[in-house]
Amino acid sequence: MLAVLAAALSLISDGLRDDRDTIATENRSDVPGDAPVEEPRLVEVRCEPSGIVVPVASVQAQRDGLHLRVLNSLGVPTHVTVDSPSDDWRSGKVPVDGPTKEFVQPVAPGQLEIGCEINGERQARRVDLVDPQGYYEEPKLACDTPEPPLRDLPVEPATSSMVTAVRQGLGDRMKEGYSVLAVKGYEYQSLYDPTLDPQAAVFHGQDMVAFVHVRGANGSVGAPYTSLSLVVACPDILSAPTTSSSTASTTPTSAPAT
Repeated sequence: MLAVLAAALSLISDGLRDDRDTIATENRSDVPGDAPVEEPRLVEVRCEPSGIVVPVASVQAQRDGLHLRVLNSLGVPTHVTVDSPSDDWRSGKVPVDGPTKEFVQPVAPGQLEIGCEINGERQARRVDLVDPQGYYEEPKLACDTPEPPLRDLPVEPATSSMVTAVRQGLGDRMKEGYSVLAVKGYEYQSLYDPTLDPQAAVFHGQDMVAFVHVRGANGSVGAPYTSLSLVVACPDILSAPTTSSSTASTTPTSAPAT
């Protein structure tokens, strides 16, 4: 009798253990061993009538920055913002007119605040942007001490192209072999990602030699661009063009004697 009872208890115990192992396996979401769960490569922002929902606490940077997907179930247009207090990055109000929108932010890794407008109020959540692959490098000029900055250079005529705006605003300061590209915090960073501080960089070969902040009419951040609000450059890179005196050729000469 005792032997039979012990065998029965052993079978029951094994069954309970099997059930617990199954539940534990299901709750691990098939993560092998003790491997850490990898952060997603895109953060989903849900703007819902009941409030903002951001299902993840952290997200991985990609080669061009932070990727976002907005799901708007409000039934009306809204806007989304991305702010980085430590890096002083602000996206401004990114419009979301339909039910979905995807966009990229070349913001530096760190603590971010992502928000959207719901029923006339801004609601926000914290998300940590991590960079395990080391995609981001702090943009730096190829010199230690830049020249005193240039300010408020006009862009004439106004243009919707940031590259053209930089070239027109700098004029003769743009020497042969210079190129206008995105500021390279990320390798594949775009010139036209939403931001409250649109800027480009001037390159001489592989060297980033100037930062150029571009603005629209009355200091707006959208095209058409009408001015270069601030230009910070390495010494002798964007020197003012020299002009030779033309006095001799423009001074009237006396008529020859007759």
